Amino acid sequence: MSKKKPGKKPAKKAVVKKKVPAKTRPAAKRRVTATRTAAVESNRVASVTIFLYKTDGGFRVRTSPQLLTAAPGFVEWTVVNLASDAPVDVEITWPEGGPWGAAPIRIRNGNERKSFADAKAGRYKYNITANGYTEDPEIEYPMN
Repeated sequence: MSKKKPGKKPAKKAVVKKKVPAKTRPAAKRRVTATRTAAVESNRVASVTIFLYKTDGGFRVRTSPQLLTAAPGFVEWTVVNLASDAPVDVEITWPEGGPWGAAPIRIRNGNERKSFADAKAGRYKYNITANGYTEDPEIEYPMN
């Protein structure tokens, strides 16, 4: 057996410091601005859901969102019929003209997709009519 001498402390292990690589500065980010033209097409889809439901007073229509702010790409209206399994005709009309003109859009239990490639920029109020009930949400298509 070994005997330790009093008063001597055990030797400390040397701590080895690793070299840390110098931090590199990230490359400067360039801002790229895109201009909107009729030829530029994006795959973005702005969605509007049209809910048809029944209350004690009859059928109702609710649109979500009430104000759609869209960007270049598409807008898609989807009809969700919570009232029955029967097909329902939904009509979207533009009282003062819309981004695609004044022609109405008709949907029958499904969805309809329109491209903003040839749309006019602005804020438009439109009417959704189904089962004799009308709601008036808005769509805003800004200029870039």
